[in-house]
Amino acid sequence: MAKLLKFSGRSRWGVAAAGVLGLLAATQAAASDTVSVTVNATVTGVCLFNVSTATLNLTNIGSGSQIDPSNATSATGSVPIVYRCSNGTAPVFTVPASLTLNNGSDSMAATIGYTGGGPGTGMGNTTANQKTLTITGSIAQTIFENKPAGVYTNTMTVGINP
Repeated sequence: MAKLLKFSGRSRWGVAAAGVLGLLAATQAAASDTVSVTVNATVTGVCLFNVSTATLNLTNIGSGSQIDPSNATSATGSVPIVYRCSNGTAPVFTVPASLTLNNGSDSMAATIGYTGGGPGTGMGNTTANQKTLTITGSIAQTIFENKPAGVYTNTMTVGINP
């Protein structure tokens, strides 16, 4: 009987150890799980001008904004504006078709247009991928031939959207 009790004592420890190991294994298995995580990153289409202001000078004598009313030619001018767009993004420009230039109570109408911008879409937002929009303007000689001398000016907004 002593041998039986000795055997039973060892058996009890073995059964207890097996039970503890089983409990640990069950606890670890119950705590284990996985989840699928979706990661998103969206590059937005952006178009930006590289400057915040530009000056369009209209002239019929060569440079600056001087107009000679006795000269039979229109006053014209242009200003380049550099811009960039995200790769694959096509720009849409907003440019007024005309602008009234004011000198106190007197005024003159200028015709406004634009050219360039490059075909297709943007190639990326780096300086190597810059494009140029050229804003043009003109005033017919018949508009300024009898105007009083002075500075005629106004401000217009040119927009770019992706």
